[in-house]
Amino acid sequence: MMRIPCLLLATALALMVRAQNAAQFITWGDNAMASGDFYGASKFYAEAMGTEGGRMELQWKYAEACRQSNQYPQAAAVYEKVQRKDQGRTHPEALRWLGEMQLCAGHYDEARKTWTKVKQKTKDKHGITAQRADNALAGIALAKELMAHPEAVAIDHLPEPVNSYDSEFGARPGPGGKLYLTSLRGELNDDEEVVDSAHYVARIFHSDTAAGVWAVPQATGDLRPGVSMANPAWSPGGLYLFSRCEARLPCRIMLGQDDGQRPLEGLGDAMSTQPMVVPFRGRETLFFTSDRPGGEGGLDIWMADLDGGSASNVRPLGPPINTPGNESCPFFDMDQQKLYFSSDFLPGFGGYDNFMSRDSAGVFTAPVNFMYPLNGPANDLYPTFDLKTMSGYFTSNRAGSLAKKGATCCNDIYRYSYPTLRRAQRDSTGTDSAQDSLPGEAPTVAEKRITSLREKLPVRLYFHNDEPGPRSWDTLSALSYEQTWRAYKALRPDYHRAWEGDTAAIEEFFREKVDAGLARLDEFTALLRQALDEGQRIELRVRGFASPLAKSDYNANLSLRRISSLVNHLREAQGGALRPYLESGALRITKSPFGEDRSAGGVSDRLDDLKGSVYSVGAALERRIEIEQVMDAGADARPLSAPIGLDMGPLVQGQEREATVTVRNDTDGPVTMHGAQLDCDCFTVRVPDHAIAPGDTAEIHVLFTGRLRPGRVSREAIIPTSGGPATLRLTITGTVIPH
Repeated sequence: MMRIPCLLLATALALMVRAQNAAQFITWGDNAMASGDFYGASKFYAEAMGTEGGRMELQWKYAEACRQSNQYPQAAAVYEKVQRKDQGRTHPEALRWLGEMQLCAGHYDEARKTWTKVKQKTKDKHGITAQRADNALAGIALAKELMAHPEAVAIDHLPEPVNSYDSEFGARPGPGGKLYLTSLRGELNDDEEVVDSAHYVARIFHSDTAAGVWAVPQATGDLRPGVSMANPAWSPGGLYLFSRCEARLPCRIMLGQDDGQRPLEGLGDAMSTQPMVVPFRGRETLFFTSDRPGGEGGLDIWMADLDGGSASNVRPLGPPINTPGNESCPFFDMDQQKLYFSSDFLPGFGGYDNFMSRDSAGVFTAPVNFMYPLNGPANDLYPTFDLKTMSGYFTSNRAGSLAKKGATCCNDIYRYSYPTLRRAQRDSTGTDSAQDSLPGEAPTVAEKRITSLREKLPVRLYFHNDEPGPRSWDTLSALSYEQTWRAYKALRPDYHRAWEGDTAAIEEFFREKVDAGLARLDEFTALLRQALDEGQRIELRVRGFASPLAKSDYNANLSLRRISSLVNHLREAQGGALRPYLESGALRITKSPFGEDRSAGGVSDRLDDLKGSVYSVGAALERRIEIEQVMDAGADARPLSAPIGLDMGPLVQGQEREATVTVRNDTDGPVTMHGAQLDCDCFTVRVPDHAIAPGDTAEIHVLFTGRLRPGRVSREAIIPTSGGPATLRLTITGTVIPH
């Protein structure tokens, strides 16, 4: 009769013991979180969840610990449970963190659903969360496309002893050709396993290779308990800088000298780290990372003038580099005038991605993602690049890094390089020859350059009314585009007066169209020079537009003057490096002026309405020229007797884009084409309206209408003919990207 009460008592005692054990594990986990040992905390919380796994607050703690120790799938699984149970009442950020963890784990289909919900549930449609949701959704589309078409780049995971089972990061070539890096190293137990500790100390090391073998890294500077030192940098003037971080104090940039170390003057007491010093816009300049007030939010990249041991004129880079998220790890390459950096907010693969932006006409261009596989779902940081060797370093915790606390727990250093597939070489006769790509090594450098140029299209350049050369019927101009740009910018007060203070749209036009157009042109020109220097022959097709204030024939000549200013700009750009190519015909400009009939509807053409016909944004948008197509002028025309292919490269959804393929009649008689048949309205094909004589060439024009969803596209056009093959088959390929 006493058995049932005894069993109940035993069961109750067992539950009490388990509850006490769970409470103890939670306490240990809370202590570990407070000390920064997130991996250790996740292990304690996991033990507690073994008996009380249904408690939402415990699930939240476990998810947070997993997130901060880079255990992405585990964090995502538990955030999803919290979100499903809580519905955003207690932990409204659970849905966003779920989306971030799904990105970092590479679960893009699930991440798309989550970020769509985040966007729907966010009340402030212009706030930080909504911006991040838009970027995340754009990043998902980007990741799926780029991962399906990886970039041809070689990536080497540096071996031990450079990398270890701790964390190595921030590799940068330094004096003597040595590789400098930072290692966050903890203690090892008797089994050579990393002991979890919140008191790891970061130190600067350097290593070198001999016969391809890396030497054991040697520490730079003395070990100081409780003090981390990282991110070495050297100024052209011989200064040595690094970051120093102490417990409960913000990181500071230090100046190393023979008589000791001292903080770099002029940066104040705000957190400052990751120094990079280069000559920039005529001054020795410090780039660094900080969360000080005045930025866009989170970590931002800042710059300051550097004079000896003092910094002045400290200012943030601002958009488009800095965002409400975190930007860090600045590296500036002087040869390209490009800033390399890391961001966790811009569209990317997940976590931190590496980006590049060019300094152009005094402004930084929109950041460009490093692409896959240099970026991946996990964190990728600390990018560097050397144009001379076409190689660089980056830091990543991607799967494959050395780890004993989870596949993506710890950072390692990676080196990347672009294989030399086609390089001009000097042969024994003293002439230049080209080495073709090896089997399986595609695309060639030439193809990569053409693709890179096409990715910048269209390049739109804007002009003031009747400029250059007002009231002239000339078709040429002596001005360069940059000269017309400066004159245009000087007229902004006239636009402001015309609109009587309602100038927001005007300011946006000058910033987002006029200035951005010149910056894009400069970036395009740098890529163009690389292609020409490699021996390619390039044809640029430039189209003109004009507002309808003048007659069509006058506008045609005006468009030709504007295109002439672009040609002059190219002659002067890059120190005149493109002039020989223009004179030799290696660089050809095909001009396509339009008259009034091609201007947009709704734009005023009344002489008595200068506000609408000259100073309105609508009219200003029409006064432009566009580099709309890049062609390989050295490529042979496609014979009609063989299948014809046209790769249009990147295509923007919703935007028209035209391309041309040149064909050669290799038959014995004249060939006439009779239209083209396609199975969709995504492309239209215009064939020559005349017979092509044997041996002659002609052009087939293909227009992308914009009516396709993002993704890889392949369509076939059937072209009936007479006098040659019964039909021609034109295969059109490309990649549609979101607008």
